[in-house]
Amino acid sequence: MAISRNILTKGFTGTIDKLIVFRNYNGKIVVSKYPDMSRRKLSPKQKKQNKRIIEANKYAKNVCGDTKKKNEAQLRLDVPSNNCTERW
Repeated sequence: MAISRNILTKGFTGTIDKLIVFRNYNGKIVVSKYPDMSRRKLSPKQKKQNKRIIEANKYAKNVCGDTKKKNEAQLRLDVPSNNCTERW
């Protein structure tokens, strides 16, 4: 990990081709390698939450895909129509 004081990287955050990561800590740009998440171990709670999110996404796609369900959900949740976009 290196701290960059280069004017070209000032304010720069993000990744480059999943090789290098630029982070901003207390006004300093920190350069590090992309994290390897292949050997991470999820706790039972994390696995349960991941399953909940997958189910929620399936439900949201189903609602957004059907105009009648979409309109009913908008009335029930009191949200404008632009919140349920066709991104999937």
